Amino acid sequence: MPETDATSKQLDICTLPQELFLMILSSLQPPDVIRCRRVCKSWYNVFGNPSNLMPLLKKWYPLAKEVRELREKMIPSHLDLKDEDYYHWQRIFDRVISRYDHLARGQPRSTRVFSLCRDDNSSKWFRVPPWDSHGSHLSGRVDFIFKQAFWTYEDGLLVYPSSVHRSLVLLDLDTDATFVVPFPINNKVIRRVRIQDKLLVIEWAEPNVFHWLNDDDGVHRHFASSFDIRPSDEGWDITFRNEWKIMFLGHPLSDRDRFFSSHNNTHYAIYAWQPNRSLYTADEDAPIESLFVWDISQPSSYRPSLDPTGRQKEDEAGKGPTTVARFGFRDLGFYSVRQRGCPRILKLDINNEAGFE
Repeated sequence: MPETDATSKQLDICTLPQELFLMILSSLQPPDVIRCRRVCKSWYNVFGNPSNLMPLLKKWYPLAKEVRELREKMIPSHLDLKDEDYYHWQRIFDRVISRYDHLARGQPRSTRVFSLCRDDNSSKWFRVPPWDSHGSHLSGRVDFIFKQAFWTYEDGLLVYPSSVHRSLVLLDLDTDATFVVPFPINNKVIRRVRIQDKLLVIEWAEPNVFHWLNDDDGVHRHFASSFDIRPSDEGWDITFRNEWKIMFLGHPLSDRDRFFSSHNNTHYAIYAWQPNRSLYTADEDAPIESLFVWDISQPSSYRPSLDPTGRQKEDEAGKGPTTVARFGFRDLGFYSVRQRGCPRILKLDINNEAGFE
C-alpha cells in the first residue's frame, strides 16, 4: 500500500524524540547539519533550532571563542527560546561551523589587504630575526618557519602598523571599527607586537647605540610597553599599563642576536641568545643565553625609557613590573634547556593554568 501523508509524517526524522534526534545529529559532519535545512521547512526548523545546535557546538568546538563566552556567561546548553533571540544563536552556530570548516580545508573565508607602515626617518621596523638553522631541520635553513610578522591577532582583534594612521591600530573584525594604539612610534625601532589575554605588549628599541661591544657591534636599550584592551561603549579602550627594560645590558640590532618572549595578562618571559663576541674565548657552540620571568600585573606610570639613570625608579618602588625569576647559561644548562649553537627550542609560552612552562 502506498504511504499516506499521515504515515509519511510519522516516519519524518523531525518527529523523533529529542534524545534520538540528537544521536542522529551528533553523527553528522558539522557542515551537513546546516545543509539539512535545505530539505524542507520542517527540517529547517529542527536543524536550525538553537536548543538542538548549542549542545553540539559545545561538544565539537569547546575551545572556540563563542563557546568560551557561553561558558563564562553561564548560558545553559538547552536554551529557552522564549527568552533568547532564535536567529542570534543560530548565527553563532553557523559562524563557528563555517570558520572551522574553512580551517579544515585550508581555505580562507575572505581576504583583505592592509597597507603597512614602512621604515622612514622617524621610525623603523626590525623584527627579531629567526634561527638560521634549527635542531629539528639539520638539512637546511629554517628561517621561513620561525619568521615573525608585525601583526598580532586574538579573538577577533587584529593589531597591525597602519600606513594610513602612521601608528599601530587595533581592528575589531566583527564591527570593522579601528582604534589607534596610544603608542608613538617615532624615534623607535619596533621589534615585535603581540596580544594575549587582552594585553598588548610592544617590544621596541632605541635607534641609537647605548654601549659599544667592539668596533662593529653596539647594544641598544630594549623595552616592552604593555596596554590593557577593554570593551567600552565606543568599542575598545586601549590604556597604558606599564613599561619595563627587557634586557639589563641591552641587545644589538643585528641578524645574529635573537630574543624570544611570551606573556599572559600577569607575566612576561624572555629568552635571549647572543653569539660570543670575545676575542679570546669565542665559541660558536657557547653563545650567551639567559631567561627572565617578569611579573607585569601591577600598573605603573614609570617609564624607564625616559629615565636612563634610573633615579626616578625610587619614587615607584613596589609598583610596576618586577623580575621574579632569572636563569643564566649555567642555570639553563643545569635544567638541560641550554640551546648552545644548535637551538632546538620551538616555542616559549606562559600557560594561564599551570604558570610558566
